[in-house]
Amino acid sequence: MLLSVKTGELENNLNNLWTKRVDKYGTIVAFALAILIFSILSPHFRTVENLINLGLQTSYLLVSALGLTFVAMTGNTDLSLGGVIGLCAAVFAGLLRDGASPLIAVAAGVGIGAFFGVVNGYLVAYRKLSAFIVTVAIMFLTKGIERFYSGGFSIWIRHPAVLSFANGSVGVIPNMVILSLVVLFLAYLFLHQTKKGLHIQAIGQSAETAMMAGIPVQRLKFVAFVIAGIFYALAGIMVSLRSSGTIAYAGDRLLLPTMGVCFVGQTVLGARRPNVPGVLVGALILGAISNAFTLMGIDFYYTPIAQGLVLVIAAAVSTGQKRQIQQEHIS
Repeated sequence: MLLSVKTGELENNLNNLWTKRVDKYGTIVAFALAILIFSILSPHFRTVENLINLGLQTSYLLVSALGLTFVAMTGNTDLSLGGVIGLCAAVFAGLLRDGASPLIAVAAGVGIGAFFGVVNGYLVAYRKLSAFIVTVAIMFLTKGIERFYSGGFSIWIRHPAVLSFANGSVGVIPNMVILSLVVLFLAYLFLHQTKKGLHIQAIGQSAETAMMAGIPVQRLKFVAFVIAGIFYALAGIMVSLRSSGTIAYAGDRLLLPTMGVCFVGQTVLGARRPNVPGVLVGALILGAISNAFTLMGIDFYYTPIAQGLVLVIAAAVSTGQKRQIQQEHIS
């Protein structure tokens, strides 16, 4: 009887140890294996030129996911990015088409993103409306404004200096990649190295506890939505720069991948919550799948299938994390 009890305890300890290892390193190991497999199946995948192209392809996705991370850290969601990104991209490209200076075009795009961030933040943080309903409404509103502004037609950028920056690089690193890494670094510093950033994270873990600790919950939720709007605007501008213009509803194709990146990021290194390093890994994972499938000549419709499988695995890992947390609380 005593031997069976000890055997059961040993099995439980081994299971817990395995769960912790999968929790902490599972996503990283899976990413490394995917890179290895892609490199074997397509020799072009591991070339310097393609790695640079991968960085370009994920640059604006990374920025939009960082914006959503601010909101997710407060325990909310934001679906407005699908419309805000497209509207900011259209306004940026449209002003350049109409002869405005690049600074004015950038300021207008960022201002629009910040404005709708203010609207989201006010309605959610101060009026206590559902973040899902508010941000879906803003998504449809901004998509309608974008369609009205562009007339449903593509807007192309012909400004020489803007195109030069978009296609330029510092050494072998493209300007677009550098811009996304700068945004990544600033987001990391704010969210993980400042008091306000730690307070935002505390709100997502328990808004009631944060309020009891004297943290201005409403104000920081509001700030998170505003910062997110600015990041969506930057992502929209980068989409225009990358494509030398914008097509109708350009933000639609970034909505689900952005949410997927944030979700996958929560499984990286056992973080269990939205975090900036995880967003980087998540963006690279989804970007690498799309990039590798293109190089291997696989039909385009298999790409979202593979990305969906990644999200299912991430959901399984996340479920395991929640069970582990509940066991730790019980014990």
